[in-house]
Amino acid sequence: MNSFDLVIFDLDGTVADTLTDVHLSLNLALEQLNLPQISVETSKKAIGPGPQEFIKHVLPSDSMHRSDEFHRVFRPIYLSHCIRHAQLFEGIRQLVDQLKNENILCALATNKARLGTQPLADKFSFDSLFNLVVTRDEVEKPKPSPDMLIKAADLLSIPTSRALMIGDTDNDLYAAQSAGMKFCLARWGYSDKMDELAASSDFVAAHPLEIMNFIKMDVYADV
Repeated sequence: MNSFDLVIFDLDGTVADTLTDVHLSLNLALEQLNLPQISVETSKKAIGPGPQEFIKHVLPSDSMHRSDEFHRVFRPIYLSHCIRHAQLFEGIRQLVDQLKNENILCALATNKARLGTQPLADKFSFDSLFNLVVTRDEVEKPKPSPDMLIKAADLLSIPTSRALMIGDTDNDLYAAQSAGMKFCLARWGYSDKMDELAASSDFVAAHPLEIMNFIKMDVYADV
């Protein structure tokens, strides 16, 4: 018997490497607004936390009043660039195949809105990878709230205690803990706090294919 009936994946920095397109789009939008460019490291910090924290990383502190203007400019730029360089991380498709072979359901939970998620879903055929995709505009609160994880488990009729969350940020960790799920840290992702997150994670994976070892190890631990 498997330890989990459902594995929920984060998107950016866990399933897909989207950093190049996000960084390019952010700086194009900033350029249009005559605002300072940001570094790749700053773009990494902006990915994943949800719209309110996102803008704090992108705009200078004295330009926060322009957040609505920035979003209006950024959105069409990102939608026209978001799949130019994006790729699935090595091993993700194989991991999903292995999980399905074990009759484990797979879902995606992202702080992206549906509009920004759909181009990636089309490019990478998420319909064939995941049983369900939940985006931030389909729940009351994005991660670190557990709302989307609980919704995914409920829609797939899986108890949260039988679900594993895989992500690369503190928002993913906190959401999993609040939902009563175990958490696997995707160390290949974008967070600049990997050591801190690792200390609070149930498992840490440097590569997606290591995750099956954790699932099997946990199975044997119950025997």
